Amino acid sequence: MNTQDLQTGISLIRKDFNLDESELMIKEAELSHETLLKKLTYIVSYLLEKDFGRLLQVLYRIDISENKLKAALASNEAEPALVISQMILEREMQKVETRKRYSS
Repeated sequence: MNTQDLQTGISLIRKDFNLDESELMIKEAELSHETLLKKLTYIVSYLLEKDFGRLLQVLYRIDISENKLKAALASNEAEPALVISQMILEREMQKVETRKRYSS
């Protein structure tokens, strides 16, 4: 996954979560899949605790299947915020790839 794809993914996440640029900012030198996942997990964790309804709206907007989400949470012993964040990041990067493929 290259830097440009990650930047596009960050833009999609900002749009879907309705975030300001400052709320999901990663310096170019620190930009990696792991760094993005860590920041996204922090945001999802906050929404799980403070604004669950907004998180559900975001998941719907991103098009994450409720059944897949339930299955992933049930079969994974990792922290729920991490599991959800991984699914979000995976879906957003699928969108990036689809856009690249069909924009040429």
